[in-house]
Amino acid sequence: MILGPVGMILVGLASIGFWRLKRGVGFRYFVLGGLTMISAITPKLILDLTATSALSSWAEATFGSTGWLILVGAYVGLRTGFFECGFTYIAFSKTKLRNMSLDEAIAFGVGFGAFEAVLIAIPSLIQILVFMTNPSILDALPPTERQMVEAQLSMPTWIVPAPILERVFTILAHVFTTLLIFSSVREGKTTLFLGAFIYKALLDGVIPYLQWVLKPSTSPVGTYLAEVWVVFMGLLALAGILRAKARTSQRKRWVCRCVGRDKDVGGEPVYELQTP
Repeated sequence: MILGPVGMILVGLASIGFWRLKRGVGFRYFVLGGLTMISAITPKLILDLTATSALSSWAEATFGSTGWLILVGAYVGLRTGFFECGFTYIAFSKTKLRNMSLDEAIAFGVGFGAFEAVLIAIPSLIQILVFMTNPSILDALPPTERQMVEAQLSMPTWIVPAPILERVFTILAHVFTTLLIFSSVREGKTTLFLGAFIYKALLDGVIPYLQWVLKPSTSPVGTYLAEVWVVFMGLLALAGILRAKARTSQRKRWVCRCVGRDKDVGGEPVYELQTP
């Protein structure tokens, strides 16, 4: 099980290394993306520590299981869209980051996703190491929690690729929404920001339902079935990224510009092909 979080960390680091070597992008863009991610998840963590549990209990008691799933799913999705897209929008609209190149904007999104992968993996890695080195700690846990932890620790080896796969496609999702928000700021198109918001809200909003139905924390098969949604959304993100790159390439078409006049032919204008 220790290979899962280790693999997640390696995915984060490898994604940064790959894009930096491929495009020669400055390391600071990855860091800025990571810092924006930390800024975005901080209020989410505060909500989880203060209001989320109470809201979940109230929704289940008031509306039953179906209403609870709908309300909590909407809460999780809208919260992600609001904070993650909102902080990214602020970073682009209020700083010189609006002048980044496409490659630098991709680096920002990679940093956002890579830092998230590392920060999610580290607590899991520490927990596994603690239980492996001191199994007696399990005896001090409440019966229900102990049963859940034991089920997680006894997962088969073939479950290891699941969280690694999830991080790969989640990083693609972060890059895609970063490009949408970046283009929204550069072009002044609110619809692009709304697209990023809706995409992230859908990506996270379905998770409570998947966790409730598939029990991925204790079921190996359920884990992989839950990842189908992440893979699907990640593939949509990849298509969006490729489209954004193609769109940028089309803008770099050759144009004809007047560069002067030829005195030998009666002052006729002289043109040459240049990039805009």
